[in-house]
Amino acid sequence: MRKFLSVLAIMCIAISINAQSAKDEVIAEFVKGVVSFEAAELSKNSPISSFNKKASEQASKSIVLTKENVKESLAEAKTYSSCFITVGVHTIVKVTDFDKKIMSGSWGTEMPFGEGYIQKGELVNKQDYINNVIGIPDTQRRMMFLFK
Repeated sequence: MRKFLSVLAIMCIAISINAQSAKDEVIAEFVKGVVSFEAAELSKNSPISSFNKKASEQASKSIVLTKENVKESLAEAKTYSSCFITVGVHTIVKVTDFDKKIMSGSWGTEMPFGEGYIQKGELVNKQDYINNVIGIPDTQRRMMFLFK
């Protein structure tokens, strides 16, 4: 019985490691060409956490996104080649179309279209206006990373 439980535990660990590796690969591919990762730098808990760290080192500019500065920050982001926004260590979105916008009542400005991932156990791909990906303004830390 102990041998069976040991084998079962090892299988669960292997599945977990493979799932984490898949998440790491998805995020690394999503930011490819903008943010560089070494395999050893990817976090064991959240690849978005690793992105936050590397992006803060490699971005041309970083902005803590708030309801008060979102309009000006998005206007400035148009002048950069890439704009990523993270929410904590669970959400990452890349603005893909600044011209495709929708008014957001909670943010008080027009929000552009983007694509990203929300980590809910697995990484869930989401293509939508960014306000529907990053949520409503609250106490969560939202970081905008701008790249030339």
